[in-house]
Amino acid sequence: MSSMTNYIKISDLRVLRLFNQGWHCRVLDIFMNAITLMGSVGFAIALPLTLLLSHKETLVSAGIRMAMVLACSQTVVFLVKRMVHRPRPFKVLAEVINLKPTNCPYSLPSGHTSAAFSMAFVLAASFPGLSLIFYFLASLVGLSRVYLGVHYPTDVMVGLVTAYAFFLLSARVLF
Repeated sequence: MSSMTNYIKISDLRVLRLFNQGWHCRVLDIFMNAITLMGSVGFAIALPLTLLLSHKETLVSAGIRMAMVLACSQTVVFLVKRMVHRPRPFKVLAEVINLKPTNCPYSLPSGHTSAAFSMAFVLAASFPGLSLIFYFLASLVGLSRVYLGVHYPTDVMVGLVTAYAFFLLSARVLF
């Protein structure tokens, strides 16, 4: 293994252990289980639908773009997970605390993070004055995935990059 790959792997494990074991407390367990839902399939369907059903042109436009970015990014997430087959941290590391059982056995990339950032990028572009709030919430979703023991930090980063790539692509296609 190259020294760069080894460094990334060691850093990935250190950050995972810091958030998953070093920060654990009852309050964060409850908070992280709640915040992670903002990247769930249900939320990723409900938010664009809500925007599409509004009567404001800016909200409908954001809903269209959000649905497109989410559909594309989540398709890629689904395919990459099944090509890479990276097992979730709690499946291979005995010390990882798992608070959120998952149906999919694979971790790379993080679908919740990709969904959260897909929504955040579109909302930030539509409402720039609130962009920091949207990015902060999406970042919390990514952090929650590591805290809950279902993703490595690199899974979260790849999820974020996937969302950003399709957000940029949507700008070329729609605008």
